[in-house]
Amino acid sequence: MIDIRQQPLSPELKKQIYEGFSRHAIDMVGHDEKFDSVAFVVREGDALAGAVVVELFWGALHVKYVYVNENFRGQGLGARLMERAFSYGRENRCPFAFVETMSFQATGFYQKMGFQLELSRPGYAHGTSFNYLKKTL
Repeated sequence: MIDIRQQPLSPELKKQIYEGFSRHAIDMVGHDEKFDSVAFVVREGDALAGAVVVELFWGALHVKYVYVNENFRGQGLGARLMERAFSYGRENRCPFAFVETMSFQATGFYQKMGFQLELSRPGYAHGTSFNYLKKTL
């Protein structure tokens, strides 16, 4: 009998799962394209002004997180962080960048940065949608 238990996602369990994904990718296509995330960060003294976290994902640039501290918004910092991320993607020969974001987050910002909305999936709590966007690099 199979016993299914709920447990926290520990670093060890996450490692085991990702190792299984890696083996499967190698078996299926002969490669594993898993890379560690990279952060581009701006600080003012010890305070975090903003950051963008990206990851190379199967030849594309995945924009995982973009954060700009409230005190630094409206000053172009987010755009400068994104341009640095795009440069990183081009340096690594990524043909496009992609991002997923909730409708109440930064969809308009990403569109101003040249992303095109590919899919908006409605039906989430509080009348929100999950948006998938892509930008050619």
